[in-house]
Amino acid sequence: MPEVARILAFGSALLLVMSFAIWINWLRGPLLQRLDGLRVSNGGPAGFAAGLLMLGFVVSVAGAALAIVGWISP
Repeated sequence: MPEVARILAFGSALLLVMSFAIWINWLRGPLLQRLDGLRVSNGGPAGFAAGLLMLGFVVSVAGAALAIVGWISP
């Protein structure tokens, strides 16, 4: 069980890094030109980064639960 918890922890860290990289690229990305002349940012990558962040959190919780169960049970 500790091996699975380590794998989940690594996967969670990988998802966190991917989310951070997408968010940083979104901040530097170009603004979209609307038909009325205003410029707005593209919210798609930010939503995807937030989804990856939430998925990373869920995977982290699952890994922590498995680590605790493996620590308690002999």
